[in-house]
Amino acid sequence: MLLTRRHLLCAWGAAGAATLLPATTTAQARTQADDWLAWFRANRRHVAAVVDDGRGGRVAHRPHEPQPLASAVEVVHLAGYSAALRAGLVRADEPVRVGDWEQYYLGLDGGAHPASLRALGIRSTNGVTADDPDHLVTLDDLVASMTRFSDNAATDFLRYRLGEGLLRAAAARHDWPTAPVPEILGEVLAFILGRRVDVRRYLEDPRLQLEVLGKFPDLPATYDGRRPWARTTWAGTAAGLNRAHRSLTSDEVARTHLERGRPTPPGVVGVGFKGGSLAGILTVGTTVRWADGRVGSAAVLVREVDEQRFATSGELVSLVRQTLLDPAALRRFQVSLS
Repeated sequence: MLLTRRHLLCAWGAAGAATLLPATTTAQARTQADDWLAWFRANRRHVAAVVDDGRGGRVAHRPHEPQPLASAVEVVHLAGYSAALRAGLVRADEPVRVGDWEQYYLGLDGGAHPASLRALGIRSTNGVTADDPDHLVTLDDLVASMTRFSDNAATDFLRYRLGEGLLRAAAARHDWPTAPVPEILGEVLAFILGRRVDVRRYLEDPRLQLEVLGKFPDLPATYDGRRPWARTTWAGTAAGLNRAHRSLTSDEVARTHLERGRPTPPGVVGVGFKGGSLAGILTVGTTVRWADGRVGSAAVLVREVDEQRFATSGELVSLVRQTLLDPAALRRFQVSLS
């Protein structure tokens, strides 16, 4: 059989980091949340956190120490999209050809892109890429895919559609002027090839594309095999990520995407969330808006997470969210990092 990009994506598309979603509250989840607090106590140097519950409760632990952000960085792209809409530079219903979206896709995303296709009802016989590259979606569909599933191909499409300058200006406008604006495909290509190459060159050079295909079978297939690369990826601070999330609660477009489909406890009008994950890396950014106008926000970045603990990532998300809802949970969180 001729080796093609589609065959390799079928083999590798689901490998990598899992989609990071809050866990259902159960007795087991509460036990695992306690396990996370114990992990914090034993690994304080691998945690960076800022939590502000909006009523005077605040935790800051290594807030200005850069750590890998994974897909948590995509709030920058979300802010840029909102700014471009307001300026009339793009339209939410702007058509996007799926093939133009998928040119930025090289798998290794934990199944995020296939999940995006399923959510949009796009036929995918191989379970990884669209059958019809000429199928059209909207630009807002890509933003939703990025925000909900951490679809990195959508993130890179937005980066090139909006421009790096606009994204950096949007990050500064939302109080995170030092935010990275990575070319995620470029980072993946560096992992595959062992050297950095220009993303535009890759998209236009068939010989380079063939070289990438030839390197795929040599990639580390295990979680631990990918951790060294994940350590070197784009980084930022918990303080910056927290400020951005807090600021974006005042941005209607960004807030709608971050809060869409998330249940709200009594007295709460919105819960926003954007997380990220790579091998060994978990990141959480979240907000809570109360009916009385109060806003809580949190950013927690953890690294050097083994595969067994990584599997309980949903409980980490729930734990961080609970620190904003429950003062007792915030105190326990603070003690674990003291």
